[in-house]
This record gives sequence, structure tokens and C-alpha cells, in this order.
Amino acid sequence: MPPFRTYAAALAAAAAATSAPGAAAHAQPVLPPRTAPRPLDPRTEARVDSLLRRLTLEEKVGEMTQLTIQAVARVHGTATVAQQLDSAKLEDALVRYHVGSLLNVWDVALTPAQWQEVTSTVQRVARRKRVAVPVLYGIDAVHGHQYMRGGTIFPHNIALAATFDSAVVRQAAAITAYETRASGMAWNFSPVLDVGRQPLWPRFYETFGEDVHVVATLGRAAIEATQADPRPVVRTLLGTAVPPPARVGGQVFVAATGKHFLGYSAPLSGKDRTTAWIPERELREIFVPPFRAAIDAGVRTIMANSGDVNGVPVHASHAILTDLLRTELGFTGVTVSDWADIEKLHSVHRVAPTRNDAVRLAVMAGVDMSMVPYDLSFYDDLLALVHEGAVPESRVDEAVGRILRLKYELGLFDGDPGPNAAMLARANAPAFQAVSRRAAEEAVTLLKNDRAMLPLAKTARVLVVGPGATSLTAQYGGWSYTWQGTDTALYPKYVKTLLDAVRDRVGPSRVTYVPGASFDSTRDVAAAVAAARDVDVVIVALGEQAEAESPGNIDDLTLPAAQLQLAQAMEATGKPVVLALFEARPRIIRPAVDAARAIVTGYETGPFGGEAVAGVLFGDVNPSGRLPFTYPRYPGAVEHYDRNESANSTAGDSTTGYYPEFDFGHGLSYTTFAYGPVRLDRREATARDTVAVAVDVRNTGARAGQEVVQLYTRQLYASVAPPTRRLRGFQRIALAPGEQRTVTFRLAVQDLAFIGLQNRPVVEPGDVDVFVRGVAPQRLTVR
Repeated sequence: MPPFRTYAAALAAAAAATSAPGAAAHAQPVLPPRTAPRPLDPRTEARVDSLLRRLTLEEKVGEMTQLTIQAVARVHGTATVAQQLDSAKLEDALVRYHVGSLLNVWDVALTPAQWQEVTSTVQRVARRKRVAVPVLYGIDAVHGHQYMRGGTIFPHNIALAATFDSAVVRQAAAITAYETRASGMAWNFSPVLDVGRQPLWPRFYETFGEDVHVVATLGRAAIEATQADPRPVVRTLLGTAVPPPARVGGQVFVAATGKHFLGYSAPLSGKDRTTAWIPERELREIFVPPFRAAIDAGVRTIMANSGDVNGVPVHASHAILTDLLRTELGFTGVTVSDWADIEKLHSVHRVAPTRNDAVRLAVMAGVDMSMVPYDLSFYDDLLALVHEGAVPESRVDEAVGRILRLKYELGLFDGDPGPNAAMLARANAPAFQAVSRRAAEEAVTLLKNDRAMLPLAKTARVLVVGPGATSLTAQYGGWSYTWQGTDTALYPKYVKTLLDAVRDRVGPSRVTYVPGASFDSTRDVAAAVAAARDVDVVIVALGEQAEAESPGNIDDLTLPAAQLQLAQAMEATGKPVVLALFEARPRIIRPAVDAARAIVTGYETGPFGGEAVAGVLFGDVNPSGRLPFTYPRYPGAVEHYDRNESANSTAGDSTTGYYPEFDFGHGLSYTTFAYGPVRLDRREATARDTVAVAVDVRNTGARAGQEVVQLYTRQLYASVAPPTRRLRGFQRIALAPGEQRTVTFRLAVQDLAFIGLQNRPVVEPGDVDVFVRGVAPQRLTVR
């Protein structure tokens, strides 16, 4: 991978390029001033400097060390046995080795009482250090506080992206921060800012989809809501004054983490933590912008990519973790490794002959804190490296200064940093659950509705088949009560499956259930076919089992044959078939698509996913979700909507062009919307201008509905092959029957910049089509 250029080098290259023979003289380099580093509070900096001078080298290296709770526990948690800390191990880690951060649970989610005990004990022991520096406790609260039994759980990010609703993302993040801090934890390893370009990747559902603008917009919303005081949001939802007291929380309520920097979501093989080959232009065009937006929003921590990009492990890349992240993007916060990834520079990536070399490479590349996570090897190795002069103590001071600053900003030094019982008492409040339900309902996407098959009549006789009908794990997805999300004993008893929700709507006497298939093997297909004779419609619920990270690796996007055979057997009965999907990623369902009368996807929508899908099927919910990714038709035909023209030579022909099963942004409704022509407030603009784009939208149907208005642009000609379209804005609006609204976007011409021939942003003069999905474009000329 070519080294990332600094702004000075890029400016020099720009000057040379514009004078070189054959240069694209019409290009206007856009190198906006280097992202201004976040202003630092002088009082906080004075406190950091004072404390840093008091710490010994050993204490500073301890601050850079992060252990999992398993390393200091003697009994792990199960559904029936409470996790127990080992007081001797905890004392040794925190007092003798000065460990500055802990993370995680051991195997299963804890109760609120258990979290109170764990985090209060940790901080009580930390006060026995020579210098009483509080412990920064981190957790993966990636779709709500899912590692606390009795916490609020939300749809996964891919489902939140389908809502195209920044407001609901903000509410979900604020509630998660409230409950996380209530548990005594001030650091959340969320959100994922990786752009989902490889659907085989098992962490695809943790992304906000394939589009750069959507990921950057929703990621920024999540970060701002996580780090801000959530009490105004919570007060509005609960309708009452709420804790915490002023002593809980400082400048930042909970530290958000932008992850995983950089290029993690595009592995060549599709397997987790494996090699990505990404040209620098693509890295900058697709993968950098969400992190730039996060840094502009003040994100306090960044987690590094576990894999390697173009053969260089990111944990060892000074070009990525320092030149790009800090010098160019202006990040001033804490960079943390991912799980055991520094040691893997030696044992997996093999760029470090020894473990000691791995530590040196990572620290000098820019890693501030090591998620070791099980032992004190990092502490021992880094201490030895400083003593022998291989790592300067100034680099340690730099990293520890960032860590201490974060702890001050979180208010951990100002009063008791432990759990808050008054806050915990409000966890999973009905008003919080209502936000989760709303998010699920907005996410569900109606992909096909042949001859208005849906909504179904509540007098219909219904056959329900397929593994998705009764699987809460498929509905929730991974990172749910356990890492893999497959321990059903931990799921709340009140949560309804799709089958439960269908029975609620039509009555148990009208519903027949036959499994028909498990996730990967057929069973009772003959019984399901026989049962179809006596019903009016068949709901075939398909999907995939919950998974997280590497255990979710697959070799083929096609849904397992058993499920597709079940769907085809149901379609062969002649009864109308509705496919209901619970998926972590777009699984190929081509053999069952054409004969299905309707198709609905519920993604992984959490506790209210079954009810939300049933609500759409029977008309209680008017579907408004839109696909945040391009749904492929064939396993080898993974393309993205923002392709260039060479991938679109004959649209609709799988042999020569773009031919997805369902397009990015697609989604149907039970009402209809009519758009007026797009209006621009000017026909010509310069790179310094902002163009107002307006369109009238009318609900022309008989029922209220929500529409996602999508603004796109297309540059007709450019020095680099331009994409056929790029999303530039979106707005979700609600309209009553007959209601019309004017939707206005502010399109900055600077936002039309792309990464040009010199791997730098440029705005090039020329014609640009500006259009709203489904409406004829208007021409804008950039001068």
C-alpha cells in the first residue's frame, strides 16, 4: 500500500500535477484545511500534565494495559451462577501492575445487581493504587446494553440503517449510554463505522450498510448521542426528572469508539480478520469519510482494524494510525487495539519475529492501549522496551496523556465513578422499549408485493413454516446476552416470535405451524405440504442463526438449501406464499423469489422484530424501511449501487450489467407517493457554493405512510470513471392521505468532491445530474 500523503506533500503534488503535460487541467484540487484537532480544555490539560509527572514508568505502562474481566475473575457467569471476581487477582492487576482499563463480561450478560457489584468492586480496589487513578471499564454495547439482563436492546445497525432515521438512531444511542453508565461503565466500543461492501463478512450486520453517506450520517448521530448527556432525551421519553446526579459524567457521558480503522469490512475472502486489498483511492473514497465525520463529531476513541490492508497489518501501520488518523484527520483521542491483536502481529501476521517486536511495532505505529486481554505480557514487554531504549518514554507519555485526558473528560476523577442505582432502576423502561419497537417497525422492508398480496386479511387461515418463525436468536442476532447470541435461556420470556405475533393477530385457531426445516436441514416438509391444503396463505420464515465475528464465516451467500427447498415446496402447492426473512446479511434466495407473492425482510430487529414483521404482514404497520445495501441476485454478482458505468453496460442483464435482486434504497409501502419535479435554486455553481434542492412529495394513497426521500447526484464526465449515482442526502417524512410537503436539501458543491488521479479530493468542473429517486434529474453545471 502506498504511504498516505500528508497535506503538505499532497499540495506539492497538486501543484506539480496541474503544470505537468497531460494533466487534467480542469480539475480543482480540494484540500480543505487539515481537519482541525478538537480544542482541548486548558484546565483538563493542566490536570493531565500534573498527574503524568506523578506517575512512575511502571504506572504509566499499566495505564496502557487493558485486561478482560476473565483475567481477574474466579467464577464465570452462567444463567444460574453469578460471576465472581477473584480479589487476589484483581488486587494484583490493579495495584501491583497498575492496570488502567478492564472490559467485557465472562460468557453471559449480568444482572443489574451483578454489574453494580463488579464495577463498584473494581473502582474500590483501584483506589488502593499508590496514585488512585480510576479504572476505565469498556463494554461492547453494540445494539443496546445487551450484556445486561434487563437492559434495552435495539435492532442491529444494519436494521437501523434501513430506517434512514437519524432521530431514532440518536434515541437508541442515548438510551444505551444512559444504561451503560448506570452500570458503572463509561466506555462503549461502538459504533461500527466500517462500510459494508462485502456481504460475506460475518460482521456485515454491525455496519450501517454499503453507502458512505449513510454510514457517516448515522455513525455521527450515534457518536454525538453516546457522548452527550442523555438526560434531556431520557427526560422527554419518561416525562419526569431523571438522575444521574451532577457528579456522574463529565464533559463526555460515555466515550464512543469508532471502529475499526481502517478497511476492516472489505476482506478479500469475506472471512473475518483476514486480508483486504484496497487501492488507496478506494480507501479514501469509501472507508475514510465515516471516520472523518466521527472525528469532526468529537469521537474520543478509535479501535484499529484487526486485519491487514494490502499486506500491512493495521496495528503495525504508522501510515494509517498516525500519518492518516492523527496528522491528516486530526484525531486527538485514544487509539485502542482490538482483542489480542498486538500479539497477533507475531503469531498470525508474522511481521514481528518476537512478541516483544510486536509490542514495539504497535506502540510506535500509534496504538495507545492494548486489549491484551488475558495476561500481563504487554505490560512486561513494553516496560522492557522502554528500559532498553527501543520505545522512548516520550511515546509512553503521549499515550498515557491521552488516556488520562479521557478519564478526566468522563468525570471519573470527580466523585464516585461506579454504578448508579437510581439510573439502573429505569433500565428497559416502557418508554425505552417503545423506541426499540419504533425502530423495528421503521426498519422492516417490503421487497415484493405482487398483486397487492399484502397486507393479509386477519380472517385468513395461515400456515407458518420455517426456522425463522420461532427463533429468537435469528431475530436478535449476535451480541445478544452472550457473544454469539445463541443461549436462549437468557432471552426474556415476554419477547414474541413471529409465530407468536401472527397468532396474536388472527387468533390461534386460524394458524397452523409446521417447522418444515431447521436452519440447515429439512424436516416435516411433507407435513407442511399437506397442511397447505387447508389454508389461504403460507408464511415461510427463513433466515440465519445468530453469530458474531469469525464463527459466522460462510463460504456462500446462498441461503442453506434446506430452507430454499422448503420455500419451493410451499410455492409448488399453488397457495400464495409470503417469504419473511431474518438475516444478518443479504442471503441469496433466487430460487424462491419469482414464485413468491410477497417478500419482507426483518433484518435482525431485536425484541420487537417478530411483532414488527407480523404488523407489516397484516397491515398494522405500513412498511417504510429501505434497503441500506444492494441485495445480490447471484453469489458471484456482488455489486454496489454506486458502481461506475462499465459495470452498467446493459442494466437488467446479469451477463453484462448491474442486475441485483433488489436495488439499494428499494422498499415498498401500502400507500403511494407522487413526486413533483426537482427544483434547483441555481443552474450554475462553483466549488464554494451550496445549492438548494427542493421536491414536492404527496401521499396519493388511502392511508398514512412514511417515505424516505433520497437525493442522488451523478457527474457526467470526470478524470476518474464517475459512479452512476451517489447518495447525497435523505429525509424520512410522514404524510397523511392527500398531504403534500416540500422537502429541501442543501447540497454543498464541496460534497461532490471525489478522490482523483493524485489520490486527493477534487471537484471538477462539468455537468452534474441532481435527482431524487424516481424523479427525472436536473442539470447543474459546476464552474
